[in-house]
Amino acid sequence: MTPPDPDALALLDATRDLADRVWRSQASPAARAAVAAEVARLVAQLGPFDEEAPVRTELGGALPGRGHPLLPPMVHGGDGRRRIGTVTYTRAHAGAGDAVHGGQVTLLFDEMLGGVAGTAAASRTASLTVHYRSLTPMGTELAVEGWVDRVEGRKIYVRGRLLDGDRVCAEAEGLFVAVDDWS
Repeated sequence: MTPPDPDALALLDATRDLADRVWRSQASPAARAAVAAEVARLVAQLGPFDEEAPVRTELGGALPGRGHPLLPPMVHGGDGRRRIGTVTYTRAHAGAGDAVHGGQVTLLFDEMLGGVAGTAAASRTASLTVHYRSLTPMGTELAVEGWVDRVEGRKIYVRGRLLDGDRVCAEAEGLFVAVDDWS
C-alpha cells in the first residue's frame, strides 16, 4: 500500500477536529450560523468531485480509519488472518460522562472485523455482537485486535477485543458472509 497523501491526512484530521469541536461547542447562535455558512462553502468546493468518487477509495485505505471522518482514527496492520492496531477516541465519540459511546465501539468492531473477514473472502456483515466489559476511555491510545475464528463454507466467524492496557473494554464476535461482488 502506498503511503497516505499528506494533504488527504490533513483534511481528514481537520474534519475530525471540526466534528469534535462542533460536538463540544458552546458558541453563540451567531457564531454557529457563521461557521455553518463557512462549512457549507467548503462542502461546495468538494462537490464537483462527488460524481466520480467510489464508495471506497485507494486513497482512504492508507489513512487512519480508511479516511472516513466518522470512523475512529484507527491505525492497524496484520499478519494473515489476524489484525492488531491502535485507536484513540476523542470527545466527538463521547457517550455519557467521560466514556466513549457504545455505538462508536460497535462501529470500530464492524470496521476492524470486516477487514479481518476480508482476509478470508470478500464479505458482508451478517451479525455483530459486542460485549461491553468496562468503560472505554477517550484520549487514551487503546489496542484493538481481531482474528478469524473459523470459516464454514461462505460463513466467516471473527472475534475481536478492545483493550486499555490489560483491561478489556469490549469484546466482539461477528459473522460475515462471503459475497461474489460488492453490489
